[in-house]
Amino acid sequence: MPFRPTRTASHNNMIKWKKAWRGIAAAALVAVPALAAGAYPDKPVKIVVPYSAGGSSDLIARAIGEQLGAELGQPVVVENRAGAGSMIGTAYVSAEAPDGYTLLLADVPFTIVPALYGDRVKYDARRAFAPIALVGLSPMYLFAGPGYGGKGVAELVADARARPGVVSIGSGGNGSLTHLLAELFMLNTQTRLVHVPYKSAAASVSDLAGGQIDISFSSMPSAAALFQAGKVRPLAVSSPQRQPATPDVPTFQESGLPNLTVQSWWGLMAPAGTPQAVLDRLGAAMGKVMQAPAIAQRYAGIGANVPGQTDAQALQSLLSADFDRWQDVVGRAGIKLE
Repeated sequence: MPFRPTRTASHNNMIKWKKAWRGIAAAALVAVPALAAGAYPDKPVKIVVPYSAGGSSDLIARAIGEQLGAELGQPVVVENRAGAGSMIGTAYVSAEAPDGYTLLLADVPFTIVPALYGDRVKYDARRAFAPIALVGLSPMYLFAGPGYGGKGVAELVADARARPGVVSIGSGGNGSLTHLLAELFMLNTQTRLVHVPYKSAAASVSDLAGGQIDISFSSMPSAAALFQAGKVRPLAVSSPQRQPATPDVPTFQESGLPNLTVQSWWGLMAPAGTPQAVLDRLGAAMGKVMQAPAIAQRYAGIGANVPGQTDAQALQSLLSADFDRWQDVVGRAGIKLE
């Protein structure tokens, strides 16, 4: 008979220990991602603003960055990567590692650019980013110049229908939010206005005050000085409710145009694929940031409001609505940019 060695007690114990150590090692490997996520962040976090320094997006990024750094326990730095109507900075973030250390402060062009440029956009705006928080909203106003006789939106619509191709509307440039709002207005009122594009919304409002055009969409900060001087007057505001600073100005919904309830916005995003634990950590921190009194104080100076809901779902809902809205407007209005 072949010789079969007898297993001793010590040998059996050794086998048991080996199996136990294998289990411990396997558990440790599973725990590594959790530990890594739990340690986030262990170095500075960067917020990329796809515009030059000094604008509203830059100011909002710096306001939330200070508070976010205190919540995370790590410095939060703002980096400006301007160019191509926000596409350069946005493309840069989309290609960064999805680890929560490079974030994007996006705004309205994030949802407009894909509709305008299609395949020329080097990233998939709908899929290349994960929402973290909706961090700001700013209503848009429809202003009339001193020489325009219409007292409100209803009178404007009646006049524009009676004189198709005569009433002029300015904007901050072809493809801008103010341009698309003008097109949205025409689509919803079955009117034909003369679109006059300018290099900026402020330039449009300046000519509005001078009587060169009849009406123009603008944010209040771009028109504040002329509004306070009585040289332009708001016909309606695009927020869901009237604004405390302009309580006598009706909303578009009150004026019979609920589809014009469209606000400028800012949102914080991360590259798609960022671990959920990191997104949750950032989301929880931003929830506290948006409640800080310092944020509301800083926003007041740039005409922005703290949203009632600021979580990732609020941002995702806004993005979905905006993507569909601007794709529809660009297609129906036949807007083409070179």
